[in-house]
Amino acid sequence: MSEPIRLAPLRGRNPRGFLAALGALDVATRRLPDTRVTLSWTEGIEPVAVLQGPRDLDHLVDLCDEDRARWADSPVLTWGPDGTPAADLKVPPAAVADWFRAALDTGDACDADLLGALLAEGPVSGKDESKPTQLHFTAGQQHFLDIVRRLRTEATPEALTEALAGPWQFAASAPDLSWEAGAERLHAHRAVAPTKEASTPRGVPGADWLGFLGLAFLPVVAQGEKLVTTGCAGAWKRETFTWPLWSGSLPASVVGLLLGRDLTGMPRTERLAAGVHRLLSAGIRRSDQGGYGSFGAAEDVAAGSSG
Repeated sequence: MSEPIRLAPLRGRNPRGFLAALGALDVATRRLPDTRVTLSWTEGIEPVAVLQGPRDLDHLVDLCDEDRARWADSPVLTWGPDGTPAADLKVPPAAVADWFRAALDTGDACDADLLGALLAEGPVSGKDESKPTQLHFTAGQQHFLDIVRRLRTEATPEALTEALAGPWQFAASAPDLSWEAGAERLHAHRAVAPTKEASTPRGVPGADWLGFLGLAFLPVVAQGEKLVTTGCAGAWKRETFTWPLWSGSLPASVVGLLLGRDLTGMPRTERLAAGVHRLLSAGIRRSDQGGYGSFGAAEDVAAGSSG
């Protein structure tokens, strides 16, 4: 059995690190179908991800690099209602079913699984567009899928090594998905709109690409006209994202079940029985100018009252 790989840059208190760890778990699980691949988190003040399955870090980087090539032709990134790749997840409501059919037609479940974490049939915005996952933080001239396609291109082996081994340099000029904890870019706090700062050096493209793949663990569901994202709660501009950290080495199938549970009101003893040693939450903030999103600082969630 391979030795556990400690992924020091993927810190559990940072949504970006958490999502990237889920992405690494997803990639390794799909690429090593005959190997038991698991993810766990260290305990202590700054928990980090620990992945087991790949032989070593270099092997994991190779797997991630091979995997990003398979997404180049995926309908998730290439489909569009007019025959050209969709720039964003906000498409005409009638086109959503066609998008899912295209994803299912590939015969590879990961396409439909990832698309099912991005949007669903039914919920429609006031602009008569499909509603995206609540972890969609782009707006205005920033287009979610345009950014993801660029991240796929720039998640080179060197960028993936930086993401998984560190240290994060935040030197890449590629746009990111605004998942860094506390890294607000709200228009109201800046001299110019975020869209006018295209060359701001702060990206970690390897981490954001893996984080995008990690969304597959956080599917969305339609509740009437409302779209609910796994781990998210609250009304527009007053949302939160809550996620657990666990000590046991869990495979992807069990991680998916764990993330789907409501742990917020659970007594501490029950959380520990489920293997969860920490539950974290970060506010989701959206600007008045276009709805650009960002995460606030992560905070520990108190155990249920009977804990």
